[in-house]
Amino acid sequence: MKKDLITIDKDQNIGDALRLMKEKDISRLLVTEDKKIIGIITEEDITNRLVTGRERKLKASHIHISSAMTKDLKLIPIDSEIKDAAKIMLENRFSSLPVIDDSKIVGLITKTDLVKSLKNSKRSIREFYTKDPVLVNPADTIVSARKVMLEHNIHRLLVTDRGLLTGILTERDLARGLKTFRKALDKSPHPDIRGLRVEHVMTREPVTIKPETTVGRAVEIMLKKGISGIPIITKDFGILTKTDLIRGIADGRLP
Repeated sequence: MKKDLITIDKDQNIGDALRLMKEKDISRLLVTEDKKIIGIITEEDITNRLVTGRERKLKASHIHISSAMTKDLKLIPIDSEIKDAAKIMLENRFSSLPVIDDSKIVGLITKTDLVKSLKNSKRSIREFYTKDPVLVNPADTIVSARKVMLEHNIHRLLVTDRGLLTGILTERDLARGLKTFRKALDKSPHPDIRGLRVEHVMTREPVTIKPETTVGRAVEIMLKKGISGIPIITKDFGILTKTDLIRGIADGRLP
């Protein structure tokens, strides 16, 4: 787990949150009120606020952390098993859990922390990766792509064009792209988010692996590149995500 807790006050704005996330190279922050932890905010939370409703027309600096954060924290005791943490994450669709010791939050355990335990696994990724991933086109709007993510309960999409992999679109890509879009509000009174396309914000030329790659090697790549999903190059596309590996831990197939 991580003992260095990175926090942000509930009265700061999501622009502040994105800057701090980028600075610390993290995707979540614990939220405080009067220095007491009251919630958590993630890139997914921020994307949800920036891409829907009236927030489409607001600057990131005008949306408070308190209106985007998750307040219902799930806590896990410090002496819990890794498998227990994996189950709680899957059941609640969380990517991290605050860790408590004698009722005090002393750390944060993430999916990344859990998959680190698999670095030496010689198992093939073949039985763990997602065989039928959801695909989008570079010309699709980010609004429609975000809708697809929500409908399928996923955090990344493979981007293909005429049968070729051209990129990957993640929550982080969306959050940062939407922040950039909002800067246009300072220059134009009527910027249209519907003109923002997948190709404008996606990660191009993503690293890829093959089905025979070991779990340990895949984890090594994820940690080195700071990514949570890797496209699989086969006759039909696939993708291996940290969630796939967490599922393997939770159901006892890994490590």
